[in-house]
Amino acid sequence: MNPERAPTVLVVDDNRDHSQALAKIFERAGYRVGTAGDGQEALTILADRPFDLVITDLRMPRMNGLDLLRNIRAMSPHVPVLIVTAFGEWTSYIEAMDCGCVDYLSKPVRREDILMAARKSLARRGIRAPGVSATSSEGSGSTTA
Repeated sequence: MNPERAPTVLVVDDNRDHSQALAKIFERAGYRVGTAGDGQEALTILADRPFDLVITDLRMPRMNGLDLLRNIRAMSPHVPVLIVTAFGEWTSYIEAMDCGCVDYLSKPVRREDILMAARKSLARRGIRAPGVSATSSEGSGSTTA
């Protein structure tokens, strides 16, 4: 992989405000970001171009995050998928992890937590995440679900 290329992230969430907030976090951190409003739209986008990481909501219309995760595993098993949800039930956590989810975070998610999860997920694939200052004071906010 080209070390100069910014990693790509696809944010999938039916809540437009949350999707835009996550996209802004990743864009400011130096990632290239795409967004989708649900799992079906995400699969259409993923069929057209690859992403290094997918971050998805759990509960969405048309196709939920678990079904999206299963489809991504079938299409591109190497692409890490993070689930971010306001509905963090234990059973959905277990099911997501069994299906290959690399991390499962509860909304509202803190900026530094989602960026750290992304960095770890990308590092497992040998992709270097853009540098983010660990001492940055701007990273103390939360996104809203």
